[in-house]
Amino acid sequence: MPAEANKAVSPLSWVIITGLGFVLFVAAAVILMIFSNKAASLSPQLYFFLLIFAALIASGFLFGALKAHAKYSGQLHNGTLALGGPAVIFCLIIYFGLKLKPEADSFDAKFIVFGDESKNELVNGGLLKVLFNKPDSARIENGVVTFNEQPATLLGKSITVTPAVAGYYRKSQQIVIPVDGRTPIELHLKKKPDSLIVSGLVVDMQGQPVPDVLIVLADGLYKTNADQLGNFSLTLPIKDGTELPVRVYTGKKLRFNSTQIFSSKVPLTLQLNKL
Repeated sequence: MPAEANKAVSPLSWVIITGLGFVLFVAAAVILMIFSNKAASLSPQLYFFLLIFAALIASGFLFGALKAHAKYSGQLHNGTLALGGPAVIFCLIIYFGLKLKPEADSFDAKFIVFGDESKNELVNGGLLKVLFNKPDSARIENGVVTFNEQPATLLGKSITVTPAVAGYYRKSQQIVIPVDGRTPIELHLKKKPDSLIVSGLVVDMQGQPVPDVLIVLADGLYKTNADQLGNFSLTLPIKDGTELPVRVYTGKKLRFNSTQIFSSKVPLTLQLNKL
């Protein structure tokens, strides 16, 4: 800095300037710690910003208030490197600040659960079971599950996760926790095909059960037989509320022909026509 510029600012002014800077530094650190819960959970970018800020304050105080002019000289690329006292202090603070950066002793494991491979569908509902050091589980809310305060020793390690979501296959997966402890872990579930368990009863005109009849659904795509009490049950790859044509035969005679609405909650009653 030119001598004229240095004389323009008195040591007291430097004390005030660096003092205000120190107050701002402390305030910023406190605010960040409040919002981050702990200093160790600060992101590397925020930590480095605070470190630079602290180094500049110390260098400014040393140069302006104390008028320190210590010098370090050394050979670098066939030349002489000379650093003034403030520059040395700045470099030392940066070096030891990075060297002694506090490490988090815990982290929050965040999972994002998708219902397909394209990330277009988030899963809502069901449980995600995770085997950390011990089994744990949490409900999936709008595709997100967070397990708080997991030990930092798990970072970079493989764990087992098992989704328990209606309509999706329950298949365990081995995943590796990101070493930074902040990157969300994506899970992609495989959807089960639609299926519906249909049951019903075949009766005659008087409401009596008719045994051993042949029930044909969807123009012959699905078939089943009633038992000795006229009951039948089968699983169909359809959604609840689907309409399908139904025919019932006794021997080779068609006794029932109508479109029915299929539901797992309401059994069908198929009343045969007269012979």
